[in-house]
Amino acid sequence: MDEHISFNNILVPIDGSTSSEIAVDLALHSAEEFSSCLEFVFVVDMTALNKFGTVDPSKEYYTMKIEGETVLGYAAKLADKAGAKHKEVLAEGVPWEILCEMSKSADMIIMSVSGKSGMMAGRIGGTAKKVIEGSYCPVLTIKSGSNVIKDILLPVYDENRPAIDVAIQTAKRVNGRITVLSVKEKGHDPQPLVDKIVEDIRKEGIEVNGEVAEGSPVEVIVGKSGMFNLIVVGVDRRGGLQSILHGGATERIVTMSSCPVTVVRNR
Repeated sequence: MDEHISFNNILVPIDGSTSSEIAVDLALHSAEEFSSCLEFVFVVDMTALNKFGTVDPSKEYYTMKIEGETVLGYAAKLADKAGAKHKEVLAEGVPWEILCEMSKSADMIIMSVSGKSGMMAGRIGGTAKKVIEGSYCPVLTIKSGSNVIKDILLPVYDENRPAIDVAIQTAKRVNGRITVLSVKEKGHDPQPLVDKIVEDIRKEGIEVNGEVAEGSPVEVIVGKSGMFNLIVVGVDRRGGLQSILHGGATERIVTMSSCPVTVVRNR
């Protein structure tokens, strides 16, 4: 197991939307559980200036900057009240580029799958999608809120060690339970894989059980999501993530599940 996985520094992008407030709430709870430092980030989106033909883009810039200072200040007050370690960053540029760069020094990102621009049915917001694709750390995505993390679903298709390790370390921090799930495919019996991963997790002192289901993997995972507080999904880093997100399994799991989803790219 990867003993170096930690959640010491959690990046929390905010934009003042209701959905980002939910992310802040979960991040504050996570800071308490994981003893983490929260880094709240507001990015003044320079690509949005004069987007709608504004006569004076400088006025729009200062409006966004003041908004950023306001929402960062509010997040800081909530963190102070919760006793959480925190810092605030007001950045300028292209939001997803800034966040992906900052992810190099983060242990996790907690963010909403939609922002002020909203989200089309079954689609991840543009910024969230690009952050998931380009992040150097796991991305915990949310769209509705419960700050309780106890029961963790770990869907497995292969032995994705980073995803398994993230699930293990999360369960250890919250004293949680893990269910290892795989879905039968034609000509492939996943039971030996499930049994092996269950045994590895049990050796870590975590309550765990395994399950093999039948049907469409996405439908099975989404259907079970209401019984869990978190889903940890591992994806292939080698170009596979983009094709998955473009109308595939991961995007549908993220947008359709009833609980938060952590996306972990295989290193």
